[in-house]
Amino acid sequence: MADDQAIFNPSSAEKMALRILCFGASITAGWSAGGSHHYPYSSQLSARLADALPATHFSIEVDGLSGDTLINGQYTNRMQQDMKSVKVAYDWVIIQAGGNDLGWGREPQTIFSALKPFWEIPLSTGANVLALTVTEHGNDNAEQFAQRVALNDLISNYTDSNHTIAGGNYYVADVATAIPYKTMSKSDRKLFWSDDTHFTQAGYALMGDVIADRLIDLVHGNDTTLNSTGAMKATFKL
Repeated sequence: MADDQAIFNPSSAEKMALRILCFGASITAGWSAGGSHHYPYSSQLSARLADALPATHFSIEVDGLSGDTLINGQYTNRMQQDMKSVKVAYDWVIIQAGGNDLGWGREPQTIFSALKPFWEIPLSTGANVLALTVTEHGNDNAEQFAQRVALNDLISNYTDSNHTIAGGNYYVADVATAIPYKTMSKSDRKLFWSDDTHFTQAGYALMGDVIADRLIDLVHGNDTTLNSTGAMKATFKL
């Protein structure tokens, strides 16, 4: 795992039925208060899953490397290593990628073209992928904001009919819409945002709630979205 990681294991003595990897950069690591504190969203996700799935033994691992990029960064190497380092394949890999690439001026389509083979790394192991949209940057100008929206649209509407590896195992949680920056009131922004990119402890808890809501629906089989073929997506059921 990368340098920023946490493991939540409610019952290590029991055989685990659900294995989850949270993967990304500084936001996945829970970077806050100038890096002096870390509040990974996985903490709230763990609490929510324990409450919603009391009969399920699960583990959550976090691989969040601050500043890393998908293009010309360590994303691919890290993911490959994470997939190789476990004896039992992950059931779910939750991925946020592309935000730092946008910051370096990469075009949305270029980032998306790199995302597709990147997602296939965990998908090829049989894992489900829950892709997260890229959250806002408070200092974005109009063009940069539009590029972020464009990338999130590509992530949310991934409909490559030839994408046979993903099958029904690719899903999206729209954290960007759930936790806006520019349209949030000043009081809420102070509560949830630590700076113009990262969250406070409350903000990361909110992010964990958004992801938990989506994942719990998927695990329970309540998802009604369509996969790339237009058929109902297969859901992971315990």
